[in-house]
Amino acid sequence: MAAVSLSALFSQSRSDRLIASTIDGQAIRLSDFAADVAATIGTLREAGCRRGLLICDDAYWAAVGIMALLHDGGEALLPHNTHPESIASLQGSFDMLVSDRVWPGIEKQVLLHKRPAASDAIPAIDPANAFVSLFTSGSTGEAKRIRKSLAYLEAEARAVDAVLGKVAPANAWVQATATHQHLYGLTFRLCWPLASCRPFSGRTEEYWEPTLARLVAGSVLVSSPAHLTRLGGLDALPADRRPSFVMSGGAPLPQSAVDAVRDIIGCDVVEMFGSTETGVVGHRWRSRESQSWSPYPTVSVARDADGRLRVRSPYSGGGADGYVIDDLVEIAADGRFRLLGRADRIAKVEGNRVSLLELEEALARLEWVREAAIVQFGGDAVRLGAVVLPSEEGRAELEKLGAFRFGRKLRGELAAARPSAGLPRQWRFVDRLPASVLGKVSRGELLKLFERANP
Repeated sequence: MAAVSLSALFSQSRSDRLIASTIDGQAIRLSDFAADVAATIGTLREAGCRRGLLICDDAYWAAVGIMALLHDGGEALLPHNTHPESIASLQGSFDMLVSDRVWPGIEKQVLLHKRPAASDAIPAIDPANAFVSLFTSGSTGEAKRIRKSLAYLEAEARAVDAVLGKVAPANAWVQATATHQHLYGLTFRLCWPLASCRPFSGRTEEYWEPTLARLVAGSVLVSSPAHLTRLGGLDALPADRRPSFVMSGGAPLPQSAVDAVRDIIGCDVVEMFGSTETGVVGHRWRSRESQSWSPYPTVSVARDADGRLRVRSPYSGGGADGYVIDDLVEIAADGRFRLLGRADRIAKVEGNRVSLLELEEALARLEWVREAAIVQFGGDAVRLGAVVLPSEEGRAELEKLGAFRFGRKLRGELAAARPSAGLPRQWRFVDRLPASVLGKVSRGELLKLFERANP
């Protein structure tokens, strides 16, 4: 079945008895979904909310909130995390918080929950004038707002279905450990299943055991390196409950995790490559020897003069020139491409984009630090290391605590507003940062500090 239009999701010829999702184990049919969206549209209109900051634990309610907000030319803003600092930084960008739970300390909120069904028909959305905004780290480390029209999300869902629709059963359940608050999860666990008439699970479990318990034969699992690298020690799924395939995105998946997926979940992994700015760009099946990526249909890739990847597609933005991203690339004659590393200072650690500059600045603001430099190493399994020149107070703390405990202390200071995956795991304390004669810190010399034990 060809992908349908998200902008006219409830006015196209589809059976109202199609299962769209679940809530607490109960099936939600397309007619139930439409009723929840219609009721929420009325609530949002009554509250005067056209721009909603959407934060939902359950992906089903996120879908309801997005579809309701996009009517009447509205906008859904999906923050990249729920840290109070991040939410506070978006004040003035939205009218109200829209969520499936009550948030303390926020005055204007709309709570998503079951309401009496609205009798009004749901009109089609103008896809060119309805927007979802996502946030990601720019080169400065500050949250960068990326505005996506519904027309872009529809085009992306069609491109995805042209590839995945051939290998996923028509009625396959789409399960996920990846959040819908980022474009990867939004695309693959919400937009694609809605457009391709596949049911999706709204619930996201913290642990693998309940996730694996819900898998049924032929389903699709949308996951990420942050989860797939933690499969070790689990029992293998029986053959009659194995999914069609597992998706991974956000960062390269180590081969050890690919092997664990095959051994425990019993299927192959398809990796997705893209960015918040460009949407999905390419995919590769890890069952094959080649490390090259195949562009999605309607996507064209080119190598810029400085070696960076230029992407053109109906949903990538950037106009006729396309969008250039800071991944160095090599492109083969058949159009497939290999990634050669990042050209900027944004590291991808377990699917999280981490600004090395922002981490350095955050460390330098601590009273125990005079200067700091962050490096990444480890190949596919990227790790971060911090080289620190302590301040006078820091030197005294280092002598008192020792290098290991002092590093833990600094890590703890950073942890309040950052995911643990994006924090340095190794620390080196020096009398001066290695630099060239021009004063530029030498990455090569920094890396050498991690080749030996901390003095």
